[in-house]
Amino acid sequence: MNIDLLIKMTNEIGDFFAGVEVNDPQAAARDVANHLKRYWDPRMRAQMLKYYVERQGAGLTDLGKSAVALLYAASKAPSGSPAAPAAAAPAAAAPTTSAAKGAGT
Repeated sequence: MNIDLLIKMTNEIGDFFAGVEVNDPQAAARDVANHLKRYWDPRMRAQMLKYYVERQGAGLTDLGKSAVALLYAASKAPSGSPAAPAAAAPAAAAPTTSAAKGAGT
């Protein structure tokens, strides 16, 4: 995928979470990192991490750089290590509406 598009998408995701976490930039960075981990294809994340290492995240906003730095740290930490951001781990999911409907029928 085009790295310029990945940078744009990361910055836009950051803009959204910056508005949600107005008083906590660290929480916003964790939210962006979590979003990239959950919803981006692993190849997209790998490309962004490679770019982050090679170009120090040039073109990313400060929030975008912080989020990608969290992903990078998590990718280098041993599995299950406390160094990995807690927000990057999937939260326990509540049953979805369709699953809840299906359970009652």
